[in-house]
Amino acid sequence: MKVALVYPPSQELNLKGYPLGLGYISASLKRSHRVDIYDYNGCQFNRSLRDFFSSIKQTRPDLIGVSFNSFNRWGAYKIIKGIKKISKDTVVVLGGVHPSTLFSQVFEYFYDYIDFIIQSEGEASLYKLCAAIGSGQDYKNISGLVYKDGKTGIKSNPVMEKISNLDDLPIPDYSYASEKIKSSEFAYLITSRGCPVNCSFCSTSSFWGQNVRMNSPERVGEEVDYIKSMGAKRIFFYDDTFNLGIDRTIKLAEILKRKNIEYAISCRVRPVNEEMVARLVESGCKHITWGVESLSDKMLKVIEKKITKEEVKNAFDICAKYADRMSTGAFFCVGAPGESEDTIKESVNYLNENIKSTHGPGASMLYILPGTKIYRDMIKAREYNEKIWVRTDSVYYYTKEHNTATLNRWRKAINNSGIRLPFNYKYFWDYALPDNRDNRPKFVNGFHKNIRKIIRFINMLRNRY
Repeated sequence: MKVALVYPPSQELNLKGYPLGLGYISASLKRSHRVDIYDYNGCQFNRSLRDFFSSIKQTRPDLIGVSFNSFNRWGAYKIIKGIKKISKDTVVVLGGVHPSTLFSQVFEYFYDYIDFIIQSEGEASLYKLCAAIGSGQDYKNISGLVYKDGKTGIKSNPVMEKISNLDDLPIPDYSYASEKIKSSEFAYLITSRGCPVNCSFCSTSSFWGQNVRMNSPERVGEEVDYIKSMGAKRIFFYDDTFNLGIDRTIKLAEILKRKNIEYAISCRVRPVNEEMVARLVESGCKHITWGVESLSDKMLKVIEKKITKEEVKNAFDICAKYADRMSTGAFFCVGAPGESEDTIKESVNYLNENIKSTHGPGASMLYILPGTKIYRDMIKAREYNEKIWVRTDSVYYYTKEHNTATLNRWRKAINNSGIRLPFNYKYFWDYALPDNRDNRPKFVNGFHKNIRKIIRFINMLRNRY
């Protein structure tokens, strides 16, 4: 079977680098099928669509898998509609957090344009689906598969299985990113799935689960060898939590030290100790971003972060000893339900009095995203109109309690807080090439960015959640 996998372009927000999921799906399918990959992350919107349709007109794939999230769903919708216009016989399969979470809505509005949606992990399910299509078998035993039933109905199989041992998966196929890796000397990997906590603003646990599964340190070493062979000299690990246990983290550090490669990670502020941080620094870790989100006791409880301010201080105090070799920063999020001037002031004060970092906090305003507790609570209370996902191409901030001007003011206040440590060498992220491959002049990109802001504002007034 000829299979095409596509990550659509976005008019909203682009990932850094390249979508890792395509590499995992491709490696799984290539055992029995021909696979072509189209990665349009960071690419110009309309040009990407023209390129994709032109290509599939020539290659005529039997099945096209479309992987997307809430931010690039508009590109996905246009691709979905265009595929069937080119060939009604092409099987269209959707995957990713957005269609997995909102599969009923996606089928309602695009029933004639799609054939299947796979919830959760796709490596095994898509492989089994291809086999079932080829042999004419039924679909009832394919985990997480949603498919048509009659003329307008759908059936949804439960997610019956998840890959318990990630080492059983083949090495991801990152051939589609080879030119980008070679030219930038920069690559992205992930070593685990799931998150041990379930923060109210995050969809990771709803998609991957709270039963965290991890690659062995030895397998991580194999993947590092693979991307080094492609020209990578630096890696960012996409794990939500790289430090899933001190012993494993130290073992990873031992292996990465032997690979002689620089890398950056994201971590929770627990578990952390002196030995773990020292080993990371010795092994080539050049940057840690700590997941903090807030330093208000009230807000930490609201978002169910399951950390304390003292644990945050401890993590940064340990890292401060290595500021001559490793940079540090923090993720913050402003505007969750219950946020106020007082909670922001509490965070700012604690930052200014206790948190020493080289690059300070990086705060964002809270998006309302499917699969999160905040989203589910708003739907239950009938405070959010889910039709915005098909009426507009925007993703909205949580503005039920405060407007965007207030949220942005809070964001800037957090970003300007904290104690800055001297930092005299090149910042890890300065090595990475710009992710946007659109070569339009800066003033043109600025114009389009402002237009997007105006359109988003108008849509918010018209649809208001």
